[in-house]
Amino acid sequence: MNPGGDGVTTDRDPQRRTRTIVVASILLGAVLYSSWLLELVLPTGLDSSRAYVSELAALDQPYGLIFRTGDLLTGILLTVAAVLALTLQPRRILTTIGWLGLAVFAISTALDSRMPLECSAHASPACAAREQAGLLDQARLAHALTSVGAATAAAVSVFAFILAAYRYRWPRWLLWVGVGVVVTYMIGNVWTVFAIDMDGRGDEVWLLGYAQRLQLVAMTGWIVYLALVAIRQQPPAPGST
Repeated sequence: MNPGGDGVTTDRDPQRRTRTIVVASILLGAVLYSSWLLELVLPTGLDSSRAYVSELAALDQPYGLIFRTGDLLTGILLTVAAVLALTLQPRRILTTIGWLGLAVFAISTALDSRMPLECSAHASPACAAREQAGLLDQARLAHALTSVGAATAAAVSVFAFILAAYRYRWPRWLLWVGVGVVVTYMIGNVWTVFAIDMDGRGDEVWLLGYAQRLQLVAMTGWIVYLALVAIRQQPPAPGST
């Protein structure tokens, strides 16, 4: 035994350091995932009220490399965070599902950055014509699959943590933050579905670009929410009950 409880502190220190890395990686990942906000200061030439955010990273866009790199680094950081979070105790079924959801999201996001759109249909009439002719279907399908994979994984993760907050009696505010993220995403999702349909008919009233950006704000909120979850799971200080 180690008098004074020094042995206990030493045992906890590696876990605390790991948790610090998890939280820092998640928060930095949230910042990088929000790299699309650079469109506010960069002359991208895209109309943010109409264009998809993924069009910022298209191969024909002048700043595409910046946005693709942001997504790639997001995927790497969040993969590291998810793997480390899965090593922390206590491990429970709902939290395990939640962190696995983050891992799938991270990997999908990294792959998404490696499968960018060939061109921006909302910036180039020639690209729009190629898209309508079906010449870009293969590239867009690959991009769509990774995007859907990321969104699905995020949904599974946030619902798992919401259930965990309820079942494991976490602070009530943590439960409601998760619910707020879900509601915001659902509003953005419904808006996007209608906007896509209207965009195909040439109707710009629904502001497709803003609808999708609201979804991304919700996704960023989910990532920050995971940092709060990781902080909440921090072990108690030595000698506490």
